[in-house]
Formats: sequence, C-alpha cells, structure tokens
Amino acid sequence: MHPRHLWKRLTGALVRRGLGATLGALALIASFVLAGTAAGTSSAAAQPAALSGGGQWACSGAAIPDGYVNTAFNKDGCNGWGSWFQQPDADGLYSCGGSPIYAGYVLTDYLSYGCNGMGSWQHSLVKDGIWTCGGSPIVPGYVVTGYQVPGCHGVGAWFHQVAKVGLLVCSNSPIPSGYFTGARWGYGCSGFGGFYLGHY
Repeated sequence: MHPRHLWKRLTGALVRRGLGATLGALALIASFVLAGTAAGTSSAAAQPAALSGGGQWACSGAAIPDGYVNTAFNKDGCNGWGSWFQQPDADGLYSCGGSPIYAGYVLTDYLSYGCNGMGSWQHSLVKDGIWTCGGSPIVPGYVVTGYQVPGCHGVGAWFHQVAKVGLLVCSNSPIPSGYFTGARWGYGCSGFGGFYLGHY
C-alpha cells in the first residue's frame, strides 16, 4: 500500500479510537516508513544480536507470522532499513507499538521508551477486574466500569469486568447481548457518567 494511503487510513482510525490507539498506531506508521525495499533482505542481515524467547529477526515491512508480535527494534538492521524481533505473543509480554493484538488479550501498560524509543505495550490475557490502557480492545462479554486519568503511564486506564446485573458501567462501555442500561448516575466512572446494567 502506498504510504500516503496508509497514512490516511491510520489517521482516520486514530480519530475514532483516541490517544491510546494513537500512540500505538504512530509506531506502526513508523514501521512502514522504515520498510522501504528492505522486506526481501535476509534474516541474517536483520539480526544484530541473539535474543531469547524463541523468536526471529525480520526486516521492516516483513509479514508478522500469525500469533507473533514485534518485541524489539534495531534501527541499524537490514542495511539501515531497520529490523524487528518477532516472537510468540504471551501473557505479560511487552510488544512494540503497531503489533497485532490477538483475541483474548488486552493492553495493560505502556512504556514510551520501549522498543528502542518506538513505544511498547504490555499484552495481558483478560480476566475479571483488570485495568487496561486507553485504546485497548474490550473483550466480548466484558464491560468498562472505572477510569483513571494518570493510569497506564499517562495514557489513561479503564477497569474491565465481566458483565453482570447491577454493575455501574461507564457511558462509553459496550453493552453485551442480553443486557440493557438502566438508571444513569452522572458522577459514575470518575465523572464520565454511567448506567446500571440490567438483563433481559
């Protein structure tokens, strides 16, 4: 895809998803800009040094295998085009911004200096009562019930819980099938307002 078209598509997504998604997507844009014609360069040229974790180095622009994420970046790899270390996603793993987020995972921390300055996000398996960064996926069957402005190192954090009757959910929370929103409380969700959850 032409970089100009990629930019238009990604910036459109940023407007819809907010700051958390913006920071991660900026790293994705950078990875495509760095790609150039390096995708065909060998893995040996990409690798600066051995890393643990059962992964492999790949040049910028190379496809990320299914189930893998980028966890490190070397700007000097692939003859200066840059290279990424790809390894299987796992609970608690920090991945570079722009890496895929697989079903069942949420983003629980952000490090602006991670991934050689590209920014990195912690991938965690979802569970009832977990704080996630702004822009994180909301797993089906879960609702958002709280918000912290300074959470996730300034990105903002949202509290995810399994949906059940009587929960006070934030006004921006998805409502799972079979549930409905009832009475509203304006001070809920740290002032964002919320609704009590009911079930049909």
